Amino acid sequence: MTIEIANIVGSGSLHRELKLEALESDLSTAYLEHDPSNYHGLYVRLVEDGPLITVYRSGKYIVTGATSFDELRETSEVFLRNLVQLGILDESPETGFTAQNVVCTEELPSEVDLTALSIGLGLESVEYEPEQFPGLIYRPTELPAVVLVFANGKVVITGAPDVETAEKTFESLQTQVDRYLPG
Repeated sequence: MTIEIANIVGSGSLHRELKLEALESDLSTAYLEHDPSNYHGLYVRLVEDGPLITVYRSGKYIVTGATSFDELRETSEVFLRNLVQLGILDESPETGFTAQNVVCTEELPSEVDLTALSIGLGLESVEYEPEQFPGLIYRPTELPAVVLVFANGKVVITGAPDVETAEKTFESLQTQVDRYLPG
């Protein structure tokens, strides 16, 4: 199995309210965006095309766009070091930062008849409206993830707390596909 991580989302809290306008002017990174008339969060990128950090007035922050757990952790740590250097946080703040959602991709070995699969999986755990969205949305009852299955065999697994759960989710889907769409 070659599940690939497409995105990891993590979040934490600075445990204090922030003045986003002041934070925007204090941060030295060139990749900032803050337009309160459009969205209430401050967008920060530590490197161009790197993970996006969204910081809120409440002190909560979310990191999106990491493709590995190391990149996710490093992005959070560098961001926090910048805040410590600016005097906004004390040394080694406890933010409770954790990965919340892992989005992975994988492929089934062949094309899939989505109508037949939706019936086989059970209509109570499937959404399939091809005139609205070209993929089947499957919510396995036994796993904390959501699966998007496309007719070409491409699969997106989202909502998993870790890669192991994504792998189990794909294995479960593969078993169901083999059962309901044999050979």
